[in-house]
Amino acid sequence: MLQKLSEVDLFQRLTTEELHEVLSAAMPLRHLPTGHVLFRQGEPAEVCYALLSGSAHLTQKDIDGHEVVLSVLRASHIVGIAALIEEATYSTDAQIVQPAVVLAWPRSEMQRLMQRHAAILRNALRIAVTRYVELQQNYQLLAFQSVSRRLARALLTLAHGHPPQSDGSIPINITREHLAAMVVTTIFTTSRLLAEWERSGILTLQRGMVIIRNREALVSIASHPSDALHSS
Repeated sequence: MLQKLSEVDLFQRLTTEELHEVLSAAMPLRHLPTGHVLFRQGEPAEVCYALLSGSAHLTQKDIDGHEVVLSVLRASHIVGIAALIEEATYSTDAQIVQPAVVLAWPRSEMQRLMQRHAAILRNALRIAVTRYVELQQNYQLLAFQSVSRRLARALLTLAHGHPPQSDGSIPINITREHLAAMVVTTIFTTSRLLAEWERSGILTLQRGMVIIRNREALVSIASHPSDALHSS
């Protein structure tokens, strides 16, 4: 467990003794299913979570009520970093999208640990800056790249860290609704592109799953310099 904890971005570079203290302050280990909501936007930031396995999406709703995925968090990522701030609220929803094992800490414990160990504060600042830069990059993708490139990039991002199967395929548990939210487009457009790529042999569609068959083709779509900007 200490090894897993040492890989979490918020607790990197802590000593073994410090990691023991962090672990002792944690709430009981939890196994969470796909679809479990960790918190909602606007709720008091009372708990901070560490993903030891699985993945989660940070989402917000646009002015029309459509869900937009702002960030994909995987094992070793912290979720709910707002709990490190006094009387803060969560700025997004957080939902488990692949079955996860998580540790959690109440806000009071996280603030106590942060005050005792400067490395946690430094890590928190680094995480905040990194996620801000990611948001800027995502905005540039949305403004200047076509839906097909954004969708290909999203699939490649989701495939990252998934070892290929014996036949070279990479299965990803995700719905078309979630993919549409990731690339900020309609389910219709997402379904149309996925169907085209299935006919081309790039991937296979199953209920709640996309199986990548030709990763190189997705890389080509994601990086094609002649791909012009299209509306979503």
